[in-house]
Amino acid sequence: MADNTESVNNNATAADTGAKKEAPKKEADPKKNKKNAEKSRKKELLEKALEGRTPFEAKLIKRIFNERYGLVDKSLLSKDKEVIFTTMRILGEFRVDKYVDPIAQVVSDAADPEFRKAAADSLALMKNNRSLFQLIQRMEKEENPEVKNAIMNAVRSIHNKGAEAE
Repeated sequence: MADNTESVNNNATAADTGAKKEAPKKEADPKKNKKNAEKSRKKELLEKALEGRTPFEAKLIKRIFNERYGLVDKSLLSKDKEVIFTTMRILGEFRVDKYVDPIAQVVSDAADPEFRKAAADSLALMKNNRSLFQLIQRMEKEENPEVKNAIMNAVRSIHNKGAEAE
């Protein structure tokens, strides 16, 4: 019984003095570190992409970075030309391949030559084989000289930079 009393007294003394047992140190989780590094890199890229942008452009870019495309879809259906043109340009800048075919459809179907030119410029920024193919197809049919020139410039731009394989 004396042994138990001594043990209790020693434990109380250790607790009273604030001495604590050190917990074994945990090793860093490599998966967690990699995930945090990726998150940090993505945040830096987003911050850089937002520099000098209008509030609308910034909102679009944030949605694209987070792969939430509802605003993008709504913007492409807007009645405001500038909203549509800005959206197409941002999609091109950020090479959102998901929108190559819909933008190529604008190049083919839009009655307004300004829309066709803006869509060609957007596809030029995407710099991939699908956008190149769509532009070449449209160039054969385009009758408006300004639009045809925009399409040719887009094709040259993609060809000179080298289209990325998909």
